[in-house]
Amino acid sequence: MSLDTLLEHRRIWARKPVLAAVYRPWFERLLAGLAPGARVLEVGAGPGFLVAHARAARPDLRYVATDVVAVPGADVAADALRLPFRDGSLDAVLLLDVVHHLARPWDFFAEAARCLRRGGELRAVEPWITPLSYPIYRFFHQEDCSLRVDPRAPFGAGDKQPFDGDQALPWKLARTAGAADWKACGLQPPVVVRLNGFAYLASLGFRERSLLPPVLAAPLQALDRALQPLASLCALRASLRWTRA
Repeated sequence: MSLDTLLEHRRIWARKPVLAAVYRPWFERLLAGLAPGARVLEVGAGPGFLVAHARAARPDLRYVATDVVAVPGADVAADALRLPFRDGSLDAVLLLDVVHHLARPWDFFAEAARCLRRGGELRAVEPWITPLSYPIYRFFHQEDCSLRVDPRAPFGAGDKQPFDGDQALPWKLARTAGAADWKACGLQPPVVVRLNGFAYLASLGFRERSLLPPVLAAPLQALDRALQPLASLCALRASLRWTRA
């Protein structure tokens, strides 16, 4: 993906309102339970969809959005490995589709923990590997999806472009890291909730066409929730939540 693609996603989002309906439950999960006036940082704001929702739904939050490059949705261009915030100054750090782009995930986790107050939370919604999602991500998505991805150096030693990603990375991190690994970063192990995504599949994501009429978005999302007991087989996403130790 390039910056041009990111800007094209903004144009598709504006022309395809069903996408906002599909993403809304993920946005709401990231914002759920944040205290009034909480100091919140979004890392990897990208096209700006989450920050726009957050500022409309929770104007009380002290919300700052960053990205590694200057993009329309970000307040500040900042490296996720060198965040411009004081130790313990944040209540929450939010990420939407960011972890699977990180070239040095463990360095980021340590940096996020540094910025969080004790008991603060790092929250993410990311692609997740299941029997249903793997072939979709592996063969029908523009980003890589390798079950053998190395969580310590997912993109090797070469140059990595900001928008390169491996959609198996969050799953591999949660699957292979132990409590001692997370403790070394200053975090407790993540709480993982798998999320079905049949509504997202029917919307065809950021393609021009959609198989999901807006009127059917809510019923299909209700189906996503009803099939939650099967999420280990068919989830496309997961919510991950770490607490500052």
